Amino acid sequence: MNLKPLINIRTILFIWFSAVLLLSGSCLLAANDPIERTFTEPRADVERAVSAAKSNSSGKLPALEGFVGQMLRPVERYEKAYYQCIFQVIPSLTGETSVRVTAKITAWYDDPDRQKSGYEVLPSNGRLENDALDRVEQILGPDASTDAEKLPNKKYDLSLGSVMPRGTVPGVAGRARRETRPAPVVTMSSAVNEADIQELRSKRVAAEKRVQQLNNAMQNLQQLYDSQSKPNNLVAVKKTGTPVYAHPEEGGKPLFSATAKDQFEMVDLRGEWIHVNISGQSRGWIRKMQVEFPADGAGAKRTGVDVIAKSTELFRVTREEIGTFPGNWEPLRGKSVKLYSVQPAQSPSQETLARDKRNFAKELFLRAMQEQSTAEATIAGVVVIFDSADGGQASSTLASLKLWRDGKISESAFWDAGSLDPTETFSAAPKKP
Repeated sequence: MNLKPLINIRTILFIWFSAVLLLSGSCLLAANDPIERTFTEPRADVERAVSAAKSNSSGKLPALEGFVGQMLRPVERYEKAYYQCIFQVIPSLTGETSVRVTAKITAWYDDPDRQKSGYEVLPSNGRLENDALDRVEQILGPDASTDAEKLPNKKYDLSLGSVMPRGTVPGVAGRARRETRPAPVVTMSSAVNEADIQELRSKRVAAEKRVQQLNNAMQNLQQLYDSQSKPNNLVAVKKTGTPVYAHPEEGGKPLFSATAKDQFEMVDLRGEWIHVNISGQSRGWIRKMQVEFPADGAGAKRTGVDVIAKSTELFRVTREEIGTFPGNWEPLRGKSVKLYSVQPAQSPSQETLARDKRNFAKELFLRAMQEQSTAEATIAGVVVIFDSADGGQASSTLASLKLWRDGKISESAFWDAGSLDPTETFSAAPKKP
């Protein structure tokens, strides 16, 4: 499926649980341990440098190699890798200021079992964190500027996708990595003074502030997730175990079974079958009764589902028979075809949209092909004659219909292979009275 959002519920839950663990003082090992450096510059200068460095501390990774730590799954099955560096400025009583950076790497894991696919948070090997701290250090340097537009724009490419030797800082030649300073530990056997109490109070205030920041980030992510633009022609599977077929034939072997609430982008509606986009160029078929269509609220735009479904309500078949093709189109001239005579549902004098004509013609094309599988007489094609004020005749060979149904040609190629007479009746809006 190509409908997975870049930010999903797992990301939001990860941030929320991080806040809970920090507030409760749990000592669980985090997936990505932060990297910290201490600076002697004034706190205000460090905070400005961090603010400027943030503008170049998130984006897309070209590859995971060289950026992630030990993996439990094969790295080649991950795609759509993104990273974000989270900064924390920690002042101390000595006047120094520490900057702590945690890199969050997310990627889509393409599991052979599609039900187990999804976005995952991956461990960082420290390269992203050190690069971010390098930028802070560069900004604080004597010749650097805190203007974000003047910062070197750190873009990762495949030439940087190798693992750096331990003990060095990526991006800064010849500089040894600064080890993180261990936090002082106060034990019951140590003498407790006012400075120790004040330091603990400061840490508690910093922790509470961090929790508030995480809560704000969680709310922002939730709002971003809720406001993400989504295709307006999604259909949702009703029940777990719903089969997705390669062709609109129930007797075939399913490609896989979908889970309840799985969403697919609808490509087409053909009779009792929905043609859906699975992933990339992969397509599949689901019975219409097994999916839910998007709700059409007041003032909402008509979805692709509505457009196709409505066409079946605009026309009615007045006659159907098998006869000789009524025209000179070479692929069907003189051959036996299935003929449908169609009128607008309300009045024969009513003019109709070209789009609605095409959609209704497709419905009849597919109906005729399905009936042909059990019919005694063999036909070479299908013809739909519109008996209306604007008229028109749509014709297709059975061979082209099969190629289109099986997904071997696009809809555009299907119409190019058929006959629309006159062409303008099926490609232009009706004239206004």
